Amino acid sequence: MPTYHFQLLDHEGIRPTEMSYEFESEEAAIDEARTALADMAADGLPTGDYNMLSVEIFDQQRNPIREIRLILEEIDKKHIV
Repeated sequence: MPTYHFQLLDHEGIRPTEMSYEFESEEAAIDEARTALADMAADGLPTGDYNMLSVEIFDQQRNPIREIRLILEEIDKKHIV
């Protein structure tokens, strides 16, 4: 089975090491990345300079395949006229 690598950006920032997993297909790796992103959101939303959570997927040769993002946007309604 091919190996895929995940790079995470969570509420603590970019993790220095990527995680490697084997999946039967690229679509299976992407599905797992979506699940990982949901788990990351459950652990805490981004704060500070980061306004998003992200899982980037790379193939066995570390070529980027896809990045899945959850963007947090806060809108201050007090100053809108």
